[in-house]
Amino acid sequence: MAIKTRSIKFNYRYFGLFIISILLFVVIEPALAQETIAVNLEFLDTLWLVIAGSLVFFMNAGFAMLEAGSCQTRNSTNILAKNLIVFCITILAFWLLGFGLMFGNGNAWLGKTGFFFLAFEPPFSDSNSFASLQTLYPLQPMVVAFFFQLVFAGTAATIVSGATAERVKFWAFFWFSFCLVAIAYPLTGRWVWNPNGWLAVNFNFLDFAGSTVVHSVGGMAGLVGAILIGPRRGWQGYNPDEVPGNKFTSHPQTFSYYSLSLSTLGCLILWLGWLGFNGGATRSITDLPHIITTTMMAGASGGIFVLFLRGLRRQKATLSLVINGILGGLVGITASSAYVSLGVALFIGMVSSLWIILIEQLLDVLKIDDPVGAIPVHLGCGIWGTIAAGLFANQLPPYINDPVIRIEQIVSQLVGILSVNLTILILSLIFWLGIGLAIYGIESLNRNLRSSLGYKPAFKYETFSQTDYSENKLQKYDFSRNKKNLYYYLRCGRKALRVSLQEEIQGSDGTFL
Repeated sequence: MAIKTRSIKFNYRYFGLFIISILLFVVIEPALAQETIAVNLEFLDTLWLVIAGSLVFFMNAGFAMLEAGSCQTRNSTNILAKNLIVFCITILAFWLLGFGLMFGNGNAWLGKTGFFFLAFEPPFSDSNSFASLQTLYPLQPMVVAFFFQLVFAGTAATIVSGATAERVKFWAFFWFSFCLVAIAYPLTGRWVWNPNGWLAVNFNFLDFAGSTVVHSVGGMAGLVGAILIGPRRGWQGYNPDEVPGNKFTSHPQTFSYYSLSLSTLGCLILWLGWLGFNGGATRSITDLPHIITTTMMAGASGGIFVLFLRGLRRQKATLSLVINGILGGLVGITASSAYVSLGVALFIGMVSSLWIILIEQLLDVLKIDDPVGAIPVHLGCGIWGTIAAGLFANQLPPYINDPVIRIEQIVSQLVGILSVNLTILILSLIFWLGIGLAIYGIESLNRNLRSSLGYKPAFKYETFSQTDYSENKLQKYDFSRNKKNLYYYLRCGRKALRVSLQEEIQGSDGTFL
């Protein structure tokens, strides 16, 4: 049987279409791949900002545990309450005024637009009131930038709680936190982190993630509060009811910790949160591993080296000192975690531990009571970390675009440190004393109203202070001839910031017991 064969004709049309398809794939595919990579990086940057902000938010739990564990048992409830409510205050204050002052369109000193952030805009929309965000967070939704900056502001406010723990009134702390986050923090933050800020433009001031902007601001505000309110009753024999000059003549009291287990857990939570604190400031997610590693190195060296320093002084190390050494190292590296090598990060953490010991001794000499060590850790190490950025940072695009002239950079760092801390010092004095005067006026009005209604309190209310209600103490303060004197009212405002004797004994802040 014969087999029929069929000839196959070559179709040039289909072959040409096949070749064209290959060429188009070779030419177009790289462009599509690059676009896909860009979209993926943009998505990862947004996702990382959300994760980093969430880690920083979780630091509030660390602060609460650290402060509650480091103070007396009777004060644990009111300390936890303040650490919880302070973030509620932060959200509203930063939304109302803070974000607009810090990043809104304006001049080198303050923002003039963007208040009530997106309050009347439809969901998932942006605003043209924040031109600076296009530089800081390109291609990112504005609400992501708001969320990330919001949790930073909350950290600054929380620091004040530790420095004034166990004796500040709840409502004094409440309104001071509001003023700090709504006005003081964003004002100085704009000078440094806004691309148009005068410290950023004129001095190339370096503060990568907030050694000065966040930690020194919170530490200085806490220092002013601690000085105005005074030490805890019994600390170095302090008695707020004595006349000036005799306040440290009572028998010194020993203060016990509530729970060092809580403090240690709080330290570890803060360390974890710091990875988002520093890491969230990165310009590219590919730089994240280096930033996280320098952060870990500085914290570890701070905790280790503080043991050697105590050993040289022939004193036993305490767990609270190790905790503060770790935190001090983390604060110190915050200004330069992207700019320095791992070896320099190790050195910064070591020096931070030295600063903590020296500043703790200085506070004791100056008779300034800081129950949790917030001032040495945040203010002291914040200043050192900012100086270290000037000492060790070099040109590093896109973070530092111009060559670094060492002496000029160090001078710039010092100008920024002095400008920010002096501003916070002045504003904190105004806020604390103004709030104290308002509280004094309200309490006086309330007392007079109750008296007119025939209400008889169970204890004597001292005109000048709530700290002692006995008749012999009342006779020590006779200001009847000077009630119009400004000094009299300032002292009344200062006294009104502090809880009464009865509340201090109970461990109350006037609101929570």
